[in-house]
Parts: sequence; C-alpha cells; structure tokens
Amino acid sequence: MMAGVAVAGVLTSQAAVAESRSIPKNFLLYEKQARQDVKNKHWYVNEGEDRDRAEVNNIQCSNAKLKGWIDRRDLYFNPKNDGNEKTHSSRGEQVFLFADVSGAEKMIKQMHERMARCEGVKVILQTAGDSAVGGSRTIKQAGAFSQVHKFVAVRKGAAVALYWDLRNDAKALRTIAQHGEDAERMAAKLCRIGGC
Repeated sequence: MMAGVAVAGVLTSQAAVAESRSIPKNFLLYEKQARQDVKNKHWYVNEGEDRDRAEVNNIQCSNAKLKGWIDRRDLYFNPKNDGNEKTHSSRGEQVFLFADVSGAEKMIKQMHERMARCEGVKVILQTAGDSAVGGSRTIKQAGAFSQVHKFVAVRKGAAVALYWDLRNDAKALRTIAQHGEDAERMAAKLCRIGGC
C-alpha cells in the first residue's frame, strides 16, 4: 500500500512540475522586437487568453486543430497592415511547450500526416533539433489571387517552434532557408523550456 502511495505521489508531483512550466517573456527570437513595436503596430504578440485563438501555422487542409500544449506564444508580423487582401504578406513565430516529449512528437507527426493529405504540398526535409519538418503550398483560385504558405517546424525535447510566412500577390517576406536558420537557432534554446 505504501509503495502505491509513493508512486502516486511521484506521478502527481511530476504532473505539477510539468503544469508549472511556462515560456519566459522575450524567449522567442523576435519577441523583443515585437514587444517594442507599440507605435507602428506591425507586430502582434498573442499570449494569455489570446493564445488559444491563434492557429498552428503549418500547412493544413482541414479544420482539425493541433492541441495538447501547456503553454504557447505566437508572434505575427504584417509589414503594411493596410487591409489590402490582394497584396497581403505576413510571417510569424510560434513556440509550443508540452508536458512531456510525447506531446511534442505527436505534434510533428500530425504535421506530416496533414501535409500528406493536402493537395499540392511540397514537403521540405529539415535536420534541426530532435526532429523537424517544413513545407510549402501554393493555392491557385480561379478569378482570384494565388496564396503561398511556407513553414518550418522544429522539435527539441518537449517543445516545438514554428516559423512561417503567408502571402497573396505580394513579395515573400522570408524564404524556407531563412525559416530553417531560425529553427536551428531556436532549437538550441528550446532545451531551456522543453528539457533535452
């Protein structure tokens, strides 16, 4: 009986430690820059209640949502912010922290599965962190402008970082190579929150 109580106590304390972890302020690569952009309003930081409203910005073809994290932060950059949908171009950075490695592994696996179901997706292999994936997709619509979406996601321990850009009839803000470089930089930092 005592052994069962001891094991239950250890499991409860591990769960409490996992739940108490969070992403420190200014942890993301572009977060300081985003928080300083108060006047121009080109950068946005989603956290607190807003963090659950943002999507996971990987290539997706369904309404199914990726979830399961214990903390997340999202940065979003729009250079023009003029409301012109035709020339819209944006990019962002997201970090997701899970209670354990299996949750982060599942997120990367789901990204692979979703891209396999999407039409016209180019999967771009990545080598950063413990696992990584990238992709691009162009959607052409009759009588409308095309939309190009690119992303790179990296996992290190129980954390996943994602770098993305989305544009319509506008110049790309980032390349897959630049997303890959950001993923490499962030992979080294993710050990601080996700363990390694």
